Amino acid sequence: MKTEDLYKILEDPSLSKNSKDKLAALHQKISSKEFSDLLDEYGHQYVEFVQEGGGVWGSALVGYLYGLEVFGIRFLKVAGTSAGAINTMLIAACRTKEDAKSDVIKDILFNWDFADFMDGKTYVKTTLHAMLNNKNFFKINAIIIAIFIAILVATPFVIPSETTFNAKLMFLIPLIPAIILFFCIKKLYNNFRKENSGLNPGTVFLNTMQNALDGFGIKTVASLNEKFIRKEYDLNLNYRYGNKQEYYTITLQSIEKIKTKNLEHIDQTRYKIFYDSAANNDYYKNNPFYQLRSEYVVITTDINAKIKVELPTMANLYWSEEELKHTSPAEFVRASMSVPFFFEPFQKRINKEEDSVKYAWKFWLNTKKEDINPVGIFIDGGSISNFPIDLFHADEVFHPRLPLFAVQLTSDSDILSERGKTSEEIMKTPFTYAGNIINTLKGFNDKTFLTKHSFYRLYSIQTINCGTSSWLNFFMKKEEKEDLFNRGFQAALDFLNQFDWEKYKYERMLLSMKEKKILKEEDTPTVG
Repeated sequence: MKTEDLYKILEDPSLSKNSKDKLAALHQKISSKEFSDLLDEYGHQYVEFVQEGGGVWGSALVGYLYGLEVFGIRFLKVAGTSAGAINTMLIAACRTKEDAKSDVIKDILFNWDFADFMDGKTYVKTTLHAMLNNKNFFKINAIIIAIFIAILVATPFVIPSETTFNAKLMFLIPLIPAIILFFCIKKLYNNFRKENSGLNPGTVFLNTMQNALDGFGIKTVASLNEKFIRKEYDLNLNYRYGNKQEYYTITLQSIEKIKTKNLEHIDQTRYKIFYDSAANNDYYKNNPFYQLRSEYVVITTDINAKIKVELPTMANLYWSEEELKHTSPAEFVRASMSVPFFFEPFQKRINKEEDSVKYAWKFWLNTKKEDINPVGIFIDGGSISNFPIDLFHADEVFHPRLPLFAVQLTSDSDILSERGKTSEEIMKTPFTYAGNIINTLKGFNDKTFLTKHSFYRLYSIQTINCGTSSWLNFFMKKEEKEDLFNRGFQAALDFLNQFDWEKYKYERMLLSMKEKKILKEEDTPTVG
């Protein structure tokens, strides 16, 4: 970062004093670091970027993006779920890959009134506003209800009755709350049935997202794919050490270096096969940009097919090639952010007669035409994969050419709940027990991957603490958005400050060798 760029950024009114102080303190160290071996003609360094979902916490993701971009980080691949899907789509759609995008995305999110996205019944918005903006909402209402019931129960004993019949009627008064509750539940149930099991149709969000993409000239999935997706030499990128045999030479040297440092743990036979396959790989030898590709991925869940869906990768399961020439990619984001019961699930009728659809069902699910589902029913991608970091994990690359950066979102309450608990705390009530089961199953795909590949927790992932704010607070004010933005910005600076590209490459190659069982595990005694 040049000094004149630093001064310009320090004048940004959206940055807090703490953000500016941290930037001023760290900019020199971060500016001198390497983050990738792939650069464009302007010297920008390219990474892969994965963003976790988190409702209205999306402002924190934009702050993180801003922190990366001011130090010349740009993005070859981007992916996300829900709020991460919004950010992913805007990154892919606006400007060119060489341009910074966070300032544009920040203006879009800051100008959106999230409350407008609650486009259901008026009572829904009113009730949610009271719940989210009054910490004592449930306590106060519980007290009021308790007092009301106590009065009704006491009424038959306090008011005298002249006849036995009147006395019996008096004792029916306490049934009034039960009757009211019954009709309230019935009305809510009927509303859910009419509104496809969602409090909000989500139409306003879809239209707002579509208008934002239209503003970038992106009206269809086909046009976005044409703009953003490139591969190999068409990416117009360069290696910092040369575009000819240099990549290949460095790769073989790095493989040998790992062998030397871990000689006692190397399976010599497997190592020879691995090294020979690298040394004789004509793909990489003739084209050092082999398999490099730019792409964007949005995650959703189809509860009809019961699968995790990657869009646009798996789009032909639901949209034909012809339909994608007329469909806004805003629909992908709408499918990804369909929080169950809060928003209606997004639905897409499937035309079984289209060749591209039939081929996709055969390719992805090995399904015959007669067994293709009539409709895709999408809910929030976070139900299966809220943090799709596994998308860009590549086994076939011998030597890392660019890193994977990933960002997660948490809060003060989440941090407390993630601490180890006693069995008494977990089993305290049926509700705490059920809650722990749900939290274990939610995003199980991501947790399983990270358990197996702990490398990413150590070298790729940064977490943003969103404080006490709620991810469902659609009534968030501008000041709260700015606070989240600054939390994300500062988290990005912390991550860049500790990132070590050379160590990343070494440890990532170790992971590949472990996966191929070239590095042997020590024998340990076991039972049974």
